[in-house]
Order: sequence, then structure tokens, then C-alpha cells
Amino acid sequence: MKTPKLKNTGMYRYLLKRDTLLATILVFLVIGLFTKLEKELSILDPKEISSKDFDYNDLAFNLLNKHTNIATDTGIYIVNIGDADRKGIAKIIDQVSLAQPKVIGIDVLFDHPTNRDTDAALTNVFAHNKRIVMAYQLDSVAHHTHNYFYNKAVTSGYVNFTLDNQNVIRQFSPYIGSPDSSLSFAATIVKISNLPQYNLLIARRNSSEPINYTRSEDKFIIIQGADVKDHLADLKGKIVLLGYLSTGSNYEDKHFTPLNAKLTGKAMPDLSGVLIHANIVRMILDTNYIHQSPTWLNWLLAFVICWLHMAFFISYFIEKHIWFHLAAKLVQLISAIFFIFLSLFVFYSFNTQINMTQSIIAIVLAIDVLYFYEAGVKWLHQKRGYKTLFHHEHPV
Repeated sequence: MKTPKLKNTGMYRYLLKRDTLLATILVFLVIGLFTKLEKELSILDPKEISSKDFDYNDLAFNLLNKHTNIATDTGIYIVNIGDADRKGIAKIIDQVSLAQPKVIGIDVLFDHPTNRDTDAALTNVFAHNKRIVMAYQLDSVAHHTHNYFYNKAVTSGYVNFTLDNQNVIRQFSPYIGSPDSSLSFAATIVKISNLPQYNLLIARRNSSEPINYTRSEDKFIIIQGADVKDHLADLKGKIVLLGYLSTGSNYEDKHFTPLNAKLTGKAMPDLSGVLIHANIVRMILDTNYIHQSPTWLNWLLAFVICWLHMAFFISYFIEKHIWFHLAAKLVQLISAIFFIFLSLFVFYSFNTQINMTQSIIAIVLAIDVLYFYEAGVKWLHQKRGYKTLFHHEHPV
């Protein structure tokens, strides 16, 4: 049986049809169902997807080289402690202090006491220098601190980027609980060196901020601990971060970041912790934040985009069924690529992330959901006389 010829054919004919709207709603009911049932696998949870090895926003750094047109940072200096022991670290801190920097951030964790005299010397340095920020580790369960000298320092900040396990470091928490209870290492450094910029950070009221990586290791001035005495003039009035920079096959305190040259299946960490903190400090100082579209907007965009695609799919399904599979798969592929590159363009040009994950998932599911929807409404049409666009046989 041939389908009667329809007037005003095409996707626009179907935009306001009940079947189009109901099929679109069904797509999001399926997404919600799978998100709830598969929390362990996290297949359809956009938040979980973005925390894994690959996030398509990483392409802004790997493919579009978002971070490569930035000059070397001359406001933040990195001092590599190398293999210095506690006595050597105390000496480096003393030498750096002579240069009168704005702040000295010590990204070193001292787990336990060792030599009494050396520990006493370090305690004295930390207790009397208000411009030293001591790092400590925050326990993800009990919020316990991990640093032997934690209570000895005048000022300290936790070096966890977040309390969640991030395989790739994309986010950091400026504070946990409140700024007065637990403040991050980077935020504490900015609080001492530039209070107005710190206040702007806190005014954002974001418990988590995306890290805007603007500099890889070669874009920071790195001084070896043994050479500090030759650079005292350079360090005056600057932010100085002391930490360990791993080299060769030693990956101690080294992490995966979006700057990693390998997009998926990352095998070798690419950036030392102290350099990640330096990127965060620079982002706060420059008010160079990554803005994120609100969740409600992401879902609204996903619904509208799915609705438009559903109208197109239904038009081909009914009017040109013989071409439906080819047309639908091509549209799925082209749309996924288009929306990924559109979001990358917005991120690259305006420092704004629009999460298109929901939209892409909806487009991918739309065709399978449409088959289920068609079967269901056909059954209702036969049993209950339900009015639907799918009561005709498809032309072949």
C-alpha cells in the first residue's frame, strides 16, 4: 500500500507534530533512565564522561594550540628543589627570602619528623615568615591534613586540586566548605600577593573552577635550587613557588593535564604539580577564567537540537524511507562533528565551555528511540485508534 502524497513535505512540516515532540521527550526519558541505572558505568553521565581520559574540550589545546601564543611568565618564578633534603630546602627558602618576593609558596609535603635540628630550623622559618604559604594534603574522607609542619606555618593551603579523583587535572576547588575553613594553595598565594584578585575569585562563589592552562613548562622561568643566590634580583617582588620538577622517567608529583600531547589512553603525565598551581595562580591574577554554560542551558540546547533532528528523521522515515538509514547516519555524523567544533570555537575564542555532550548523546539515541516509538504508537493505533503519523506503511 502506497502512502498518500503529502503536501508541504520536509522536516518543517513535522516540527509541531505531536509525534515529534513525544519522540523527543522519550529520548530524554531514556537518557535519564540509563543515567540512573548505570551510575557504576557512567556511560551517559556527562559529568562522569568529562572526568575520564578524554574530553573534547582538550582539543582546544591539542588541536587548536590554545596555549601556545602566550609569552613567558615573568611574574611567577619556579624554584626546583630537585633532590635537596630538608636542610637543603631550608637553605633554599632562606635564600629566596633574602630577595623579598611577594610570597613564597612551598609545594612540598613533609610527612614525618626526621633530624631534630633540621626540623627545628624549618619550623623557625615557617613560623616567622608571614609570606610563606605551606602546602598540605586534605584527606578526601575525614578532611585530615597531611604535613608534619602544617601547624608550624603562619599560612597554609591544601594542594589537592579537588577532593574527587581526577585522572586528568581539569578542575580545582578554590576552597572546601568556605574560604574561612579550607583554602587552596593557589588561592592562598593570590590572597597574600593580590587581595583584590582573590576577592574576585571568592565573589564567583564557585566550589569548582575549570583550570585555564595558559603555559606549559617551557613558558615559566625555572631556577634550580642551587642557583637561587644568582637570581635574587629577579625574584624581588615576584611570586615564587618551590616544588619538585620530575625529569626523565621519574613521574613523582606529575599529572595528566589537557596539555598532554596524547588525547586518549594517556600513558605519561605531562605537568608537575607546582606548574599546575602556577597556571591556576596566573589564571586568578589575570581574571582569565573559563566560563561554563549553566546546566539548564545545556539541557535546553540538547532538547531543541534533538527536536529539530527528530523532525528531520521523521520526515525521511515517512516520506523517503528507502533513504532513511543513509540520511540519518550521515546527519548524526555531521551533526556530532559540527557541534564539537562549534563548542571548540566558542571555547577557543571566548573562554566559554558549552557542554554539548547531552546534545550529541540525544542525537545518537534519537534513531533507536524513534523505532521504539513507532512500534508503540502503531500498536496504540491498531488497538485504540490512536492518531499518529506512523499509521501508514512505509514506501519502498
